[in-house]
Amino acid sequence: MANASQIQFSLINSLGSLEYGKAFLNQPRGIAYRPSDALLFIADSKNERVVAFTEDNKLARIISHYGTKNGLAVMSNDQVLMSDELQVLVLSNDLRLTRTIACDDAQAGLTNYQGICVDEHDLIYVCDQANRQIKVYDPKSANLVRFFGDKNLFSSLAYCTAANGYIYVTDPQGSCVHKFTLDGIYERRFGSETSAVFPHPLSSPRGITAFSDTRQLLVADSHNDRLVLFDESGEFQKLLTTGIEYPESLATNTKGDVFVAMTDRIDVFSRKN
Repeated sequence: MANASQIQFSLINSLGSLEYGKAFLNQPRGIAYRPSDALLFIADSKNERVVAFTEDNKLARIISHYGTKNGLAVMSNDQVLMSDELQVLVLSNDLRLTRTIACDDAQAGLTNYQGICVDEHDLIYVCDQANRQIKVYDPKSANLVRFFGDKNLFSSLAYCTAANGYIYVTDPQGSCVHKFTLDGIYERRFGSETSAVFPHPLSSPRGITAFSDTRQLLVADSHNDRLVLFDESGEFQKLLTTGIEYPESLATNTKGDVFVAMTDRIDVFSRKN
């Protein structure tokens, strides 16, 4: 694992910030990076669309006919997943709608889907805010495989990431991150306790992403206007505060650069170990 004291983050670019002198993005929510064509997909919530940008800030796609989306994820076959309050849409690699899943409680009005992620087997994990659960779906059959968590555990759910054989879920109202095995066995929570090196706990954490090379986790600590780096066990490593303003969600590319969704833009930070 990299020495946390030696890790440096530097702002290198900003995506989607201006169009003819005005903001192009308006309160982006989930973001997801697709390595095959180096596109960053952005749930542009107030504009009720999903857009894709290249890493050099060129608008590549606008997907406007599916409405507002909360979470985004990319599968190993390049299909794109988009969640809203009622369902998860599965788009082909050329962004055509192929199927809709996770509609099991929609007719009863009992869903409020937020972030989504996939594990190494492409199982789909959905943050269901209404039921305070993580729901896991098979992308081929669209069947619900399992669910875990409840209102006694989660105060709320925002985003999730599957990494290091675990799934990590941010809990904004609980001001912490929850760690589970991929089978749904609860491991621990972290981020809410302070220490000499971490005197200010998380406050409304939202986005979360993982670095595959170091097994570290980066959390968007929204109300504290910072990013917090933890190791895979949830031990504090480092803070990034410069240029961070109410971060919403996070993604990384194959080089380890970090995309940070903020109010009207996506800032890109390089990472050097």
